[in-house]
Amino acid sequence: MANTDNVISALKKYFFSGAEYVIPVGLGDDEIQAMSNYIESQGQEILLVDSEDISKLAPLSYNERTAGFSVPVSDDGENQDVLSSAYVGRVAGLTVGTFDGANLTGLVGVQPQDQLSFQQNQLTPYEQANVNTYYYAQGTPILRDGKTLTGDYIDQFLGLDWIVRHSLKELTAVMTKNDKLSFDANGINVLATALQSVFATAYGQGIIDSDSNGKTTAVITALPRDDMKYVDIKARKYKGLSWKYEPAASIDDGYITGVIDL
Repeated sequence: MANTDNVISALKKYFFSGAEYVIPVGLGDDEIQAMSNYIESQGQEILLVDSEDISKLAPLSYNERTAGFSVPVSDDGENQDVLSSAYVGRVAGLTVGTFDGANLTGLVGVQPQDQLSFQQNQLTPYEQANVNTYYYAQGTPILRDGKTLTGDYIDQFLGLDWIVRHSLKELTAVMTKNDKLSFDANGINVLATALQSVFATAYGQGIIDSDSNGKTTAVITALPRDDMKYVDIKARKYKGLSWKYEPAASIDDGYITGVIDL
């Protein structure tokens, strides 16, 4: 218990430093489980866990924000606990919304599954456990499938976290730039406009999906003062902003149907 308490204390200290990924190194199963549970409770950031044995990742599989990575240890004893960090190194400089975790190639410092011995059917246990691995597809090493252990896509959590962080940042900026925001339609509109700018950027980056008319699926609601509770108005707390959106989808597999006329 003491070790898990120490790990969580350290995690709390740096949790809001701006990092998106947490990679445990040299920690025991109990400590990793505690980290996974803590990150899940916060609804922010993503824990990336490496394991040569994918069965060891099963106890973490009920936490949406924990992703598993697995490749075998190479003959020289290297290639262990590196796939997750190689993934981060590959995408760290990319704009959120412009990538997903499937089919990434060019991962540095990690050896893919053996090209000759690792066949397509051997990918099945990784897919069933929602564990990411690096293997050869048609001669090209790729990462599959960019998912967390619950089967959710990592990039969708990245998009959600981007929106939350930038929404809070933009709303704070608006309130500090204005000497006073009146608790009426004018002040509320200032807050709504600031939030709309965040979602417009998120849509342009590819975080938010389009509807059938090619328009953003994001909907922002700003309730009027009359819909607010008197106690909140007296406390100068506007609680009428809300939003919803559909995360943008990606194509991770392509299928071909062909007919030959003889």
